[in-house]
Amino acid sequence: MTRNYSIDFFKCLAIFGVVCIHTHTFRDTAVPFGNGETWAFIIDTLARFSVPFFFAASGYLFAMKLERTEDTFAYFKRYTGKLIGLLAAWFAFYWIYDFIKIITTSTGTMSEQKAALTAYFQDTFQWRTLLDGISYTQYQLWFMFALIFSIIIIYAAYRLHLLKLTLLAGLLLNLIGLMGQSYGPLFHVTMEETTRNGIYFGLFYTALGACFGLYEKQLVQAMRNVQARTVGMLAVSGFALHLIERFILHYKMDLPQGEYLISTIPLTVFLLLFTLKTRNIGKHRYVGIVAKNVVGIYLIHTLWRSIFDQALDQSPFIHTFAWGLLYAPILYGLSLVTYILLQYVKAKLRSPVVPRQAKTNRALRPSNTFAK
Repeated sequence: MTRNYSIDFFKCLAIFGVVCIHTHTFRDTAVPFGNGETWAFIIDTLARFSVPFFFAASGYLFAMKLERTEDTFAYFKRYTGKLIGLLAAWFAFYWIYDFIKIITTSTGTMSEQKAALTAYFQDTFQWRTLLDGISYTQYQLWFMFALIFSIIIIYAAYRLHLLKLTLLAGLLLNLIGLMGQSYGPLFHVTMEETTRNGIYFGLFYTALGACFGLYEKQLVQAMRNVQARTVGMLAVSGFALHLIERFILHYKMDLPQGEYLISTIPLTVFLLLFTLKTRNIGKHRYVGIVAKNVVGIYLIHTLWRSIFDQALDQSPFIHTFAWGLLYAPILYGLSLVTYILLQYVKAKLRSPVVPRQAKTNRALRPSNTFAK
């Protein structure tokens, strides 16, 4: 099976969607047409495909690699080791960054500063951190915790030939999790713990992608008579359904804005089917460059957001249409360039340039040598 370049294309769109979500594009912004809050709601809702797609794409590529690898355990160790290394490094970086930030920006009394630091330590050193991360500048790292948890379960299920059962279990857990995420007030259900983690959220979508990777040939064969336009329309209808459901829940039923919904499931399925049917959408050099560094954009963009938010906290410019239009692309570009530079420096440190050996003066060579 040829490489699925469309996965790269949607990964690039998905990471931009994540940046738009975290920058609250057009929220509290004066726009020349319509209402800023309405546009923020639409953009936020359409961008919500991003994280489920990241989980699904990760599961898809992981399963595909397992199918093509003889020593699956060695690949599993290498893959999870890389994820754990990234998580540990960036968690430590952001922990130090927020520690310094709390100390330098706190304007309260000594006891209030001490209380803030105590709360910071308590939030960090608890078992829930292993599932949910912590809600400071590194809040986006919950995805890494969830992905590592999900990949471990997926690998065990793959070796035990229980991937389909894992998918069903993940679906059940996801539906339970939605009660604590979007539908709780509707059914008077209260879940004190967050459900946006590897158990209730990541496992299902990662298992979904893994099933697509494991049974890709069968799915492609089953869709051989289905036109790409038809599958594309299904994907578009998935976005429309997601927007309609969230609109009804929030504006018509006065529920809090849930992040993920039941309609997120068919939307993700349709997108995966579309990538299988049209595999070459992202077959472009620049798409490949961004797709290769998507994880870096995800890891770094909250740092740049923190820097910009502090620098422009009191500036009226942040409420202008121009800033609403440019903020997400600026963070997107800066994060990409920053990560590429970090990778360049890292490569240089690992493989330092060996200085060329100075040419030996021929006149000083012993006369009995045959060197030319």
